[in-house]
Amino acid sequence: MTSKTWQRPFLKWAGGKYTQLADLFAHIPAGKRLIEPFVGGGSVFLNSDKHADFLLADVNPDLINLYQMLALVPDAVENHARWMFEHMGHPDGYELIRKEFNAQTLDTTERASAFLYLNRHCYNGLMRYNLAHQFNVGWGKYKAPYFPFNELKAFADMAHNCVFMTSGFRRTIDLAGADDVVYCDPPYEPMPGTAGFTAYAAGGFTWDDQELLAERCVEAHKRGARVVISNASAPKILDLYREHGFNLEFIKARRSISCKSSTREVAKDVVAIL
Repeated sequence: MTSKTWQRPFLKWAGGKYTQLADLFAHIPAGKRLIEPFVGGGSVFLNSDKHADFLLADVNPDLINLYQMLALVPDAVENHARWMFEHMGHPDGYELIRKEFNAQTLDTTERASAFLYLNRHCYNGLMRYNLAHQFNVGWGKYKAPYFPFNELKAFADMAHNCVFMTSGFRRTIDLAGADDVVYCDPPYEPMPGTAGFTAYAAGGFTWDDQELLAERCVEAHKRGARVVISNASAPKILDLYREHGFNLEFIKARRSISCKSSTREVAKDVVAIL
């Protein structure tokens, strides 16, 4: 039996699931529709052959705008982004694009292209905003950022089965019912003694949010949905999921906020299932 070839996402994404897909899909059940309240870089939906339709949400309006524009006018977004890659691939060009992006002067297609450019040129692909919703990550110093042409085509081939919406997890999970599978990949609860990266939105992702997420998932399960959540195996998280009746599985995780690949530690993640 040959091993499956996984489709890389076209975005770099902190906490992206590409390296864990084989382990994750062992626990994500089949169903008519896959709902992702934290779609992020999209590794999971891009690789699912277990679902016919997809409801994909995130609180980042720029991310959802990029997905929507690529679904509607892929050539326009690609051409504009390619021009930026070819002509603005230097620190001054980066600062100019970031300034225009933050000034909110670009139309929706240009903004989508700029988001893709910033993602591929900024430090570690971190899409981080300050409290004024200004994108504030610096130049990544990459020699020749990769233009993800093939990855964009793979997305375009399945976009007609996808609905994208800018939404918090509460509203998204409330839409789940029978025949739906909900896969949640929230900002991970930091392990004891670590800071972690929980910049879900300008206000962060709190412990109250972790609790509410578990509660909303239980409610969705009562309505007939299957539910899967991945998170760090922090003791508080394991207790929370056990209290709510989830079955717990553990998979190997690769933490990759560190820039040098040699310093990226391997840890265990929990996969909680209802």
